[in-house]
Amino acid sequence: MQGKVNLVNTPVPDDLQRLFTSQTDRDALYFGKNIRYFNSQFSFTSFGATVDHRVATAVGTGVYTFKVHGQIYHRLDQLRSGKDGPRHMQLYFYDTDETLSQRRKRSPHLDSGLIRTILRTLENNPYVRFFRSVGQMQYLDELKIELNTSISVDQRRYNAPAMDQVAAIWQDGSDERNKFKRSIMVYPNSGHPEFIRAYHGCYDPLAYPILYPGGETGWEDKSILLEEIPIIRFPRIRRKYTKRKNDAPYNCEHEEEDDRDNNMAEDGDGDGGGSCLHVSAREYYCYIMQIRNDVFNIFFHDGRIFQQWIVDMYVKIESMRLDWYSYPEHQKIIRADLYQGLMDTLLAGEHRGLKAGKLVVLSNNFPGSDRDVQCRFMDAMSLVAKYGRPDYFLTMTCNPYWPEITELLLPGQTPQDRLDIVARVYHAKLIDFHDFVIKKGHFGKVAAWAHVTEFQKRGLPHEHFLLIMESGSKLSGPDDFDKYISAELPDEKKYPLINELVCKHMMHGPCGILNKKCGCMQDGACRFRYPKQFSETTEQGNDAYSIYRRRNDGHKVFMRKKWLDNRWVVPYNPALLMRYNCHINVEVSSSIKCCKYLYKYVYKGMDCASFTVANHDQNGEIEINEIKQYRKARCITSIEVVYRLYRFPMFSMYPPILQMQVHLPSMHMVPFKDDDNLEDVLE
Repeated sequence: MQGKVNLVNTPVPDDLQRLFTSQTDRDALYFGKNIRYFNSQFSFTSFGATVDHRVATAVGTGVYTFKVHGQIYHRLDQLRSGKDGPRHMQLYFYDTDETLSQRRKRSPHLDSGLIRTILRTLENNPYVRFFRSVGQMQYLDELKIELNTSISVDQRRYNAPAMDQVAAIWQDGSDERNKFKRSIMVYPNSGHPEFIRAYHGCYDPLAYPILYPGGETGWEDKSILLEEIPIIRFPRIRRKYTKRKNDAPYNCEHEEEDDRDNNMAEDGDGDGGGSCLHVSAREYYCYIMQIRNDVFNIFFHDGRIFQQWIVDMYVKIESMRLDWYSYPEHQKIIRADLYQGLMDTLLAGEHRGLKAGKLVVLSNNFPGSDRDVQCRFMDAMSLVAKYGRPDYFLTMTCNPYWPEITELLLPGQTPQDRLDIVARVYHAKLIDFHDFVIKKGHFGKVAAWAHVTEFQKRGLPHEHFLLIMESGSKLSGPDDFDKYISAELPDEKKYPLINELVCKHMMHGPCGILNKKCGCMQDGACRFRYPKQFSETTEQGNDAYSIYRRRNDGHKVFMRKKWLDNRWVVPYNPALLMRYNCHINVEVSSSIKCCKYLYKYVYKGMDCASFTVANHDQNGEIEINEIKQYRKARCITSIEVVYRLYRFPMFSMYPPILQMQVHLPSMHMVPFKDDDNLEDVLE
């Protein structure tokens, strides 16, 4: 947009701003600690998601992480309350004193003064005013509410809609003509909730009234009109097999470069001009998360609710992308099957294209899909065929307490409250790490490499680098390993700083008999095989990793209430550890047998639950829906969401790979549509 679009920043009420920022007021401290609970109490909708509570707590050295599994839903209840009493939207039907009483019945431990303060900050919210007016009507059973899901406001000038823009009331039996272009109807006794969809403009203010106290409109699929029509120069699209220089920063082949999934392509004619542009949902929320001087951004002060909000917004964006792939018209573009498979279907007496191949396909153009990860794995394995096995396997993990992060935190904040800063600093460190290891040749000259970003169960991002060195830089044997890799505690007197860093970042566990509840324990043993055995020399391993020198020299360190020695040290490179002050595991790929294991580990894709979604059609035949399977199996954390919203590269490889359509006879891919006759397709 070249800075041509500026959205208005709606002022936050003083009382609410105090609750978000004060470090001394008791009610503000209580509010900040329980902000997710307060948002749930004042939300108009109920929040439905499977939250991983194992990581939703900052236990020990971990950090709080909001992680969801599957889809997120926001439900709007019927007008009449159920047997458990009023909740969510229904609580707004009462005046201030009565709603206070109802909220205290629902949550007796809530502070009455704090409830009054929050209700006072929401007085001008158009949804609050509307539902309060509904509660004053005598015959609620005879009413229907038309809720506007497409609120047309010019966000360049104002963002808070008026009360008559958000909803309308209809009497039962009246001539029902929709007042709004897009809306949903809420009935008194429907017996089922209404779902707020991702593309509804009221999605954000109904779900997060504390973050949108004025009822500000969230993202909508609308055009942003520009006062001055910019000249847009669309960059030439570079194909993923375009040759890149070896010293270029790490990049990805086709990292989510289009917004076709939510129909957010720019409007305009062929020469790049146009009277209006679309702002995609990803661009909209990235705009909101920008740091601006002298502007109070409520999202940077909302603590743990920020993690829930950002995950919710990303699932919204991804849901619209998946909806694009789900449309039958788009499935016709995607569908394809092997030529031989079509022949088999035809021989079985089935001529319809609808019954051939998979019914609903998630293309490999969707980042993170099974097909996408499999393609990347095959690309990476082709590097082995060309250049040989990888020589180094590096894993770098983010340190949330880097000075560059902590210096930018606001008073009272911890890194988990500002994941936008964590992601930006980590990405900058990663670029420098790439240049130092590959461009400057810390281990020698690199012939080929592959890189993948992953996210720990606890949420922190980490990188996997596989390096294939040129012949002059390869390690000739175990004697060369000790030049670059150490698995021992340094002498505290000679090397105090490196000793401190090893103790801080490179000590595993303790686990096993010292701590049977450690997260690495599986079937009573450490899955990383710690503690290792003492070894006087470095030896070539029989499995994926070498046996590094771990001498029984008496060096020990007391940490996590246990005494640990060299057997617990994770292999590291002293220079990298000193330079980046974070966990960096450096391993030597000891044999050709480990290549496939390493590449499959690197390209295993995002966290998913293990199951298959298969439905039966009207004829009892099994239909496999890859999109539903992806939705329900997906697990995603808040830091991963920020990383993806900023569109930081998740994969990179050098040299780039061009996938050629080489196949056995009758095994090439043939696209077809559901209504195609297979005989015509084969001809």
